[in-house]
Amino acid sequence: MTLRRRALALGLGLGLLAAGCGQGERMTVAVAHLAAEGAPAGAAAPLAAIERDTRPVLHAWPQLRIHDARDVPLPPDGRLRLRIPVPPALRGRPTLVLEAFARGNPRLDSYRREFAGEVAIEGSGDAAALPLELRIDPRRAWRAHGASPTVSVFVVARARPEALVETRIAPVEIPPGGVLDLSLGIEEAAWGQAPVAFRALACSEAGECEPILQETLDPRGPEAGRWRSRRIDLAARAGERVALRFETVAGAGGWSLPLWSTPALCVPRERGPADLDLVLVSIDTLRADHLPSYGYARETAPFVAELAARGTLFEQAFAAAPSTSPSHMTMFTSQEPSVHGLLGNEALAVLPRGVPTLAERLRAEGLANGAATEGGAVTAGVGFERGFDSFQENPMPVPHRPGLQAPVTFADALAWLRAQRDRRSFLFVHTYEVHGPYRAPDAYARLFEGDAPGLAGDPRLRPHQRPVLYDREIRFADDELRRFFAALEAEGRLAHTLVVVTSDHGEEFLEHGYLGHGATLPDEVLRVPLLLVGPGIPAGRRVGTPVGHLDLLPTLLELLGAPPLPGARGASYAALARGGAEDPARSPRPLFAETWFRAGFGARGPQPVEPPSYAVRVGARKLVRVRDGSGFRDAYYDLARDPGEHHDLAAEDPAAAAELRALLDAHLERSAALRADVVDGASERPLHPEREDELRALGYLE
Repeated sequence: MTLRRRALALGLGLGLLAAGCGQGERMTVAVAHLAAEGAPAGAAAPLAAIERDTRPVLHAWPQLRIHDARDVPLPPDGRLRLRIPVPPALRGRPTLVLEAFARGNPRLDSYRREFAGEVAIEGSGDAAALPLELRIDPRRAWRAHGASPTVSVFVVARARPEALVETRIAPVEIPPGGVLDLSLGIEEAAWGQAPVAFRALACSEAGECEPILQETLDPRGPEAGRWRSRRIDLAARAGERVALRFETVAGAGGWSLPLWSTPALCVPRERGPADLDLVLVSIDTLRADHLPSYGYARETAPFVAELAARGTLFEQAFAAAPSTSPSHMTMFTSQEPSVHGLLGNEALAVLPRGVPTLAERLRAEGLANGAATEGGAVTAGVGFERGFDSFQENPMPVPHRPGLQAPVTFADALAWLRAQRDRRSFLFVHTYEVHGPYRAPDAYARLFEGDAPGLAGDPRLRPHQRPVLYDREIRFADDELRRFFAALEAEGRLAHTLVVVTSDHGEEFLEHGYLGHGATLPDEVLRVPLLLVGPGIPAGRRVGTPVGHLDLLPTLLELLGAPPLPGARGASYAALARGGAEDPARSPRPLFAETWFRAGFGARGPQPVEPPSYAVRVGARKLVRVRDGSGFRDAYYDLARDPGEHHDLAAEDPAAAAELRALLDAHLERSAALRADVVDGASERPLHPEREDELRALGYLE
């Protein structure tokens, strides 16, 4: 964990914005997001990350992975000497800027930066190579079965930037009260280099330029080159057409990787009753029926129960998939996994450009968008970052250390909110704290001992798989949610904020022969909590109408007064959330789920499932389709009489099963057609070694 994150975990360093504006009911909204001159119309801004905080920028410094070697023998002195061929795309230069990362035991060690600096190229043409020596502590090496100690190494390279970098923005008319929100920083690879002078200029149509920001960042100081948020008052130029210019100059003899985030041109406005902020909290792997507000016998989440008393709880909310990446992307896009294309946590797919997201829609409405996540399956680069001004990742460390995830993630979230001050905003918070391995902090070690007879779980469960460990994790996450919510309340944010708490999926404890989640579709993994709290949301209300992840995006947009997203597959339940009456005579909508996850686990270890599997639910009736040899087999359940899904009634009630079978068949045909419409924009990217660490820490990779 970095020093910055340690400070955040202790509640320090939360006020990051040097200047803010607005009091009371005033707010600012973005009327334009400015791009570099010459950027293709409609193209996404490039991305850059500082300390795993990814932001859209005016100009990025692309890098290329030039070396990726696993299990490389490490000499006894720890000096690993590499000679790396220079790829054709980077030849013809005297030097390259390299970053090298190394890892020893994959279960105990994560990739760490071992080198960042400029390296001279030796030779030319096909013989061009980069000599690099890494000094690695031999104690970090991986020793397996008496073999020689080894490490895994990857290296990225990029061209050395020029000392002076200039980016121009096409002329824009400054509105009354206009301000410019942006941030500046230096990529970590250049933190050991010279100071950098940052300067922003406003140029008139006559070509006269005036500095509107001048600042020098010294990346060798205690604050290094971290993102610094800035607000520039342009009100004196209201009505003028101004061309903006952003310059950086590296110190003499040095090089740098300076960054300007894409500037947002904002205007002040009175906040009306409909101008709500949004906070969406996703507690990963949280099954609804392990919460007291959903009837559980243990007090796993007393604060969630308090929130339910202050807002509206949906009793029948269901996931689109039983794994993190596909499920969250359905929340963000209102498209099924087989349409948006992110089918599994380890998938290499990238969200097609033709599929818009919740954050993109809200950004277009002028909101500032921030995310505080824990990486892994919800990571930048595959589409989750789209529409966010700041996408922070706090990945689970290797090895996992209990109690360090949720506190830091919620602190990051609060820090971002406080930095926005008067900006209307959307914040997404995601934590894996309930996800396995179940290791709540020591303070929770004796919680629920001897409590609630009948909750011990299947006798085949091993000690580290017991539900009580999962329940302790829930209580810890609930306590952190309470602290987060108290901070929102203390700062007066709840008067104009809609808070949504949900999960991506649940967890199995051998109820149907499987552990964990991902490969199968029983309600243990599909039924999730969903509650809404905020202005216009009735208190203490429980809604029994079934809803799905597909419906979340349309609902949130309607509650925020934003236009609907074209092509969204879900239906808004905003009227129900606002207190509208449920219609018992209305036929329930079919809700669908799917999984493409193969790595199922049973009581004795791996128990693979041949994907895909599908499910459709209409009210209390459910049909599950699974692979059976070269074809599929359907199982039909009446959940009103058999909530545990133990009795397949497909043979006893063929007509009812056939009705759901027809719904599922039609749904799959529609999804295939929709996927064909967006697949031209689909792509894949290689699995980054650091993301491998994150997925391994979560148990998805060996």
